[in-house]
Amino acid sequence: MKILIPLLALVQLSTADASLVGIMDSGTDISHKDLAPKAWLNRNETAGSLVDLDNDGLPGDIHGWDFTENSAKVFNDNHIDLITADVKTFYNYYSLYELGKLNQTSAELVWLKTHTKDEDLMNKVNFVGGYIHGTHVAGVSVLNNPQAKILSMKIIPTPYQELKKTDPNAPKAIPKVTTPETPAKTVEEYTTDVVNSASEQINQMVGLHTYVNFHKVDVVNQSFGIGYGDAVNFIKAGFVDEVKRAPTDVETAAIVKAYFAELFQDGPKMFAAAPNTIFTIAAGNDSSNNDLFPDYPADIQAENKIVVAATLGYKSIADFSNYGATKVDVAAPGVAITSTAPTNVYMALSGTSQATPYVTNIVAAMKDLNPALSARDLKAIVLGTVDVKSWLKGKVKTSGIVNKPRALKAAEFAKSQTVDLAISKARATIADVAVEKSLSLKPSGLTLNFKPLRPSLLIPRK
Repeated sequence: MKILIPLLALVQLSTADASLVGIMDSGTDISHKDLAPKAWLNRNETAGSLVDLDNDGLPGDIHGWDFTENSAKVFNDNHIDLITADVKTFYNYYSLYELGKLNQTSAELVWLKTHTKDEDLMNKVNFVGGYIHGTHVAGVSVLNNPQAKILSMKIIPTPYQELKKTDPNAPKAIPKVTTPETPAKTVEEYTTDVVNSASEQINQMVGLHTYVNFHKVDVVNQSFGIGYGDAVNFIKAGFVDEVKRAPTDVETAAIVKAYFAELFQDGPKMFAAAPNTIFTIAAGNDSSNNDLFPDYPADIQAENKIVVAATLGYKSIADFSNYGATKVDVAAPGVAITSTAPTNVYMALSGTSQATPYVTNIVAAMKDLNPALSARDLKAIVLGTVDVKSWLKGKVKTSGIVNKPRALKAAEFAKSQTVDLAISKARATIADVAVEKSLSLKPSGLTLNFKPLRPSLLIPRK
């Protein structure tokens, strides 16, 4: 991923009239009928220009930028044919499963159990989940927000690799003449490489956030991350490849610790690069405690970020959601969320990735209602207007799930009084959100070999 943004103070040429929502993800299909009117237009640039007219470091970025391909085209439409009928059926049935609407004899569950064994289909299902991710997140972020505009930043690559199957009856290939293998690295050398990759990760994000700051983006949705398990897996794989043997558990734990330590030490500067922007961040989908098992960027210390867990409506925390009494701020609905997908369709997805834009949506709506609110004010209102739930105590910092009507009322009250007083008055005025009676928990013992996707963002080691 090539970042062209100079890490220096930049001057924006104009101020947007509406809230500006940054979607930092796998690309946004702004040709979708619901998103086309919401696409941000950079009036200081010209489409197709090879010259950077607004001095943001990128030429012709009229709707945003694809940082993975160094292009002004914010969505890669080369793979839309992979959004097949079977893939759509899978996500439709999986949503019913997540909503607790299936039992052991349901035809839909039988279909799911059969098709999760189809490696080719599941390869497509997993790819499509990431491919449509940015478009889906964007739809949730601006739903029912008539003024909000979307600035798309594609930072998740979307290459598709077909599943390669070996035919045991195929002719054996003639052995190739091979060159000597690269010498094995020492554990210390490999650890240094991993730590350097963490530093490079932060430097890349500083560049991205500098772009965010230049364009005065109000809120940026970051439904991606690297969990503890992700780090263990890629560090083990790299160790075998470069040290030429399997790591011990002690070696793995030490390298993972060093990796996250570097991320958390340098990480605050990426949020400091856009101090007037709120960043909403997915907590993760590993059912793990972020207070105990580190997660990036969710666990980075910064005042202008909100970390979000996922819930089944307003009924319970989602079984896949990460949590953390000190590291996760709030919860929001994230199960079977229907939103925009490429080719002008709608699909239902689950994950903290879907809960996060729910919060993004609230922040943008508050900013439209009361443009004078600062990033600090916006965060205070989101956290201060939650519905407190007993089942969220010990799970998120606020013990609560967001309440959009109450947050908007507080934003309105804050036009004429302090934010603290506005929050207090809104809490006394707006009731908790009603719990949907139709929602039910999945029957015990009902499991599938599939979990909601949260894209990872790993910088390859050089």
